[in-house]
Amino acid sequence: MEGIDRSNKVLYLILSHNIKVKTVQIDGLKSVKDDVVIPHLEPLLKPRNLLALIDKISTVRSTLEGLDAFENIDVSIDHLQKTSDINEVALRIAVSEASTKKWGMNLNSDAGMNDGSFVVYGQLRNLFGRLESLNLNYTKGTKISSGYDITFNKPILTQKNSHVKGVIAAEQALNRTAGFMTSDLRSNILYQLNLLSGSNIIEGGALWQQIHGTNAPIKLREEFGHHLKCSLRHTYLRDTRDDNLVATRGYRCHLATEVAGFMGDVNHVKVNAETQLNFPLFLGLTGTLNLRAGLLHRTTDDNRTWITDKFFCGGPGSVRGFFTDGIGGPVGGTAHWGAGLSLTRPLPFSPHIWGLGRFMRMHNFINAGSLVSDRYELFKNPRLSVGSGLIIKVGNAMKMEINYAVPLKYEASDVVNHGLQFGIGVNFM
Repeated sequence: MEGIDRSNKVLYLILSHNIKVKTVQIDGLKSVKDDVVIPHLEPLLKPRNLLALIDKISTVRSTLEGLDAFENIDVSIDHLQKTSDINEVALRIAVSEASTKKWGMNLNSDAGMNDGSFVVYGQLRNLFGRLESLNLNYTKGTKISSGYDITFNKPILTQKNSHVKGVIAAEQALNRTAGFMTSDLRSNILYQLNLLSGSNIIEGGALWQQIHGTNAPIKLREEFGHHLKCSLRHTYLRDTRDDNLVATRGYRCHLATEVAGFMGDVNHVKVNAETQLNFPLFLGLTGTLNLRAGLLHRTTDDNRTWITDKFFCGGPGSVRGFFTDGIGGPVGGTAHWGAGLSLTRPLPFSPHIWGLGRFMRMHNFINAGSLVSDRYELFKNPRLSVGSGLIIKVGNAMKMEINYAVPLKYEASDVVNHGLQFGIGVNFM
């Protein structure tokens, strides 16, 4: 034991010895410009001992990997000389650039809508040497949607996590609840930046949309035809949760605002807000509070509010105990609110048994909400449901819920789902 302690002390003295990084050299850059990489290497000149330098190398390496421009990154430390009590060292970073072309295919599924999609994608990376990319996606759905999108992305190198994006897309989608289809052609320009301790997306876009179908109610057929919407949107997101799927602490705030009416036949102001608060309790229990609210206000009396801009409520990801979009009928509403309180806990056996406890939890919940077309009646007839179920985390992409829900308060126009309910997605109330 004494020999081990002595070795640890010697190792600590070596790692904590004064050093000075004299030079940082990077080899292997071909299409990537120097000004993309150099700002990320400057922190390597600051450490004054080997322990701090190793930690900083790990951080810088992770940052370079996040650029998605390199396939391999190797770092070596060379000792130059010793002057007084300082050891001068040189860092050499050898990189191999990733292929500028990437393509593939995958299958996606939406169990809540009983739909499967086949996606073919292609990507051209680092087009002009400063991490620009061009993405092409083609989607063919079995029942729901088919379409394509072309996206050009340009990072803003002087601002962390900022970029400008241009999108051209076309899509056909079916709204099974109301029985209508939409054919969309849209173009968008987005600017993303970090502000107010969160992610901000400022977006300007134009949408040419056709609403059509054969099984829609008579009231919805009045909206059939072509519509043009030009809008400006802002989205704010702040997320401090320890897990974006099954969190035990932290909060998430999401606020989306849209102003439409610059051109076309759509004029409105639309605001939608969501927040989630997670807090640990005792004996492994976690409390989760979800709040949602939205308002759609028409700015002129000359134009209507189309169904594709309205809110819908109900379903496994919203107020449980109702079918998807089952609250308020199939025509949607211009104002909504929702609230959910859940109590989650680990499964009553060790997480080491088949590893189940690491990605499965049990929960009890109470949900409430409402959807109306007159905002003055928003809290007049709230819906209410309770239940319990199982939460299953599927990797880091999504989670599934298998619940038994009991609607306690509902209206005659609602489509209730008393009993087992299955949902898959990311955000649940």
